[in-house]
Amino acid sequence: WTNGNNQIAFGRGAKGYVVINREGAALSRTFQTSLPAGTYCDVAQGLPTSTGCSGRSITVNASGQFTATVNANTPLALHVNAKAGASTTTPTTQT
Repeated sequence: WTNGNNQIAFGRGAKGYVVINREGAALSRTFQTSLPAGTYCDVAQGLPTSTGCSGRSITVNASGQFTATVNANTPLALHVNAKAGASTTTPTTQT
């Protein structure tokens, strides 16, 4: 999908979906994907945790659709290996 200017969205089949908004206003719409139904973490904003996502989550319905608002100059990225609650480990930092 494209608005013909600086907003695009595209999928990688049933593997992932990306939205890029390089305009000065938020983009709100329903996107059609080939992703399986489920709740995904927007990996552009955070990662899966054992209880959900460290950022926002996006729910894809049984028809492969999700509705989201993507803020100005912001991406959204979903992929099948980043479902909410999929992580069972806590990231560690080294000092």
